[in-house]
Amino acid sequence: MKIKTVLPGAVICLLAASCYTPRYMYSPSAQNVPVLVKKGDSRLSANYSTDLSGSPFPGFSSGSNSTKNNGIDIQGAVAITNNFAIQASYFNRRERNNGNGYNVDSTSISYKRNLTEFAVGYFKSMHRKDKIIFQVFGGAGKGTFSFTDKGKNRYDTSYTRHHQAGVFKVYIQPAFIFRIKENFTLSVSTRLSIINFSNIKTDYTVAELEDYRLNRVPDGSHIFWEPAFTNTFGFNKLPGIKFQYQLLASLRVSNQIIDYRSFNFSLGMLLDIPKIFQPGPGK
Repeated sequence: MKIKTVLPGAVICLLAASCYTPRYMYSPSAQNVPVLVKKGDSRLSANYSTDLSGSPFPGFSSGSNSTKNNGIDIQGAVAITNNFAIQASYFNRRERNNGNGYNVDSTSISYKRNLTEFAVGYFKSMHRKDKIIFQVFGGAGKGTFSFTDKGKNRYDTSYTRHHQAGVFKVYIQPAFIFRIKENFTLSVSTRLSIINFSNIKTDYTVAELEDYRLNRVPDGSHIFWEPAFTNTFGFNKLPGIKFQYQLLASLRVSNQIIDYRSFNFSLGMLLDIPKIFQPGPGK
């Protein structure tokens, strides 16, 4: 009798869980971790970012409704003294996620995100040859996250829903940078991001907002702890041009429950502007 009682309940729970498609309210940006040693040092980079889900790279999509999460992070920084710097970043994402074969609540959810950030920071060499550098940046950002939900409900009726929210972000980001060689650095950083959503515009019903964990979105701050590893490298024959990749995890540490992206991988090119125009040896 116990087996007959437990099995139907387990099946119902499994089917209920499989019918849930997350509406991701947050997606992390790549961290801006510039290698700055002295006044006048500057960096400008462009990075392709993805969480490696679905079709992570353009041109490899298996269809117009394929799951994806990719975009760009444009970042800049300049040292205004031997210990203080400023930085700016622009984040843009185009994402999509779909329900699985048992899903009845949505067919496809498409996202658009943009966020502009500014920060000030402090950096200091921990080694007489600048092999180890500590830096910390604190800043704020503002933007808009929105998504459109198109699908069919359990009665096979087509529907469209839209959700848009203004985003305000405050963060602090300490990092240790290890300059193994002139053209090879490793960075270990962490970021505490405090996200607030406002000016929400949506046509989801009250019941749908609760079902999809969207009713708690405007309730206070959403806090994420985001550790990252960055590797920057270059070649002697390409002065002023470097390449970098970054692995970043995002973990919610606040009480409010929302769906969010928990990983970001970025790959890009970095320009050391002063070195590009610096005369080479013998010139």
